[in-house]
Amino acid sequence: MRRARHSRTSGREQAHLELFGTGGLEADPVSRNVDLHFSMRPFASEPTGDGSAEPGPADGTEAERFYQRAGEAARRGRWTEAIQLYRELLVLEPGHAGAHNNLALLLERAGEPAMALDELSAALRYHPDQIELLVNRAAIRAGMKQYDEAEADLRRAIRLAPSSADAHFNLGMVYWRRGLPEPAADAFRRALDHDESNAAAWYYLGEALNHAGDHAGAQFALERSAHLEPSARTFHMLGRVFDRMHRPTEALEMYRQARDLEAR
Repeated sequence: MRRARHSRTSGREQAHLELFGTGGLEADPVSRNVDLHFSMRPFASEPTGDGSAEPGPADGTEAERFYQRAGEAARRGRWTEAIQLYRELLVLEPGHAGAHNNLALLLERAGEPAMALDELSAALRYHPDQIELLVNRAAIRAGMKQYDEAEADLRRAIRLAPSSADAHFNLGMVYWRRGLPEPAADAFRRALDHDESNAAAWYYLGEALNHAGDHAGAQFALERSAHLEPSARTFHMLGRVFDRMHRPTEALEMYRQARDLEAR
């Protein structure tokens, strides 16, 4: 998984680690290192991967053996094999949330977002109140620019789980992509109320506040992000904020730190 910033990993991040095993297998073309760091697509790039939203069948069953084999194939980068195994599992257990969810992740990676969306929708027919599934479907929908539908999924997730930092963060990203920095900032703040260790949320809060004209607030948020997870992207944005605050010496220092990190 791209992020190592958290002392405790979020549910979706941990799930992705467990499905794919190592960040070196993350070949998503947009995530997980856009501009050398944070994903501009935190939704679809990291759907839950371990099926933790819904327990799988008991150990030793045929379905469980398919599930374990599919997970191993995915960890080894054998995407086609993993997809086929998850599909065979779903013939046995049509309501298996983990299989639908992991299959959606793999299909989205393979450039089939519509098929991925179908898998998450199928899982939600069996498990309509699973927060991870709702957030991940919003991820796919946002990646397809279906912003109204993505927002509806996220608002449902928030109604079901008001303390879901993932849901608030992704709602902020929907607003951010729609060019609405003020509501985006509000959503990022709510995400941080529930997980103040989220460097990406601090970063995007800084971006949103910068666009909204609150440069002091943007500075604070970006400095928090840089403290949690230093990145060239964050220091470069801090340089831009200092430029807008007419503080050229500090801006130059931020740009220098950004270059140093890019050179590593």
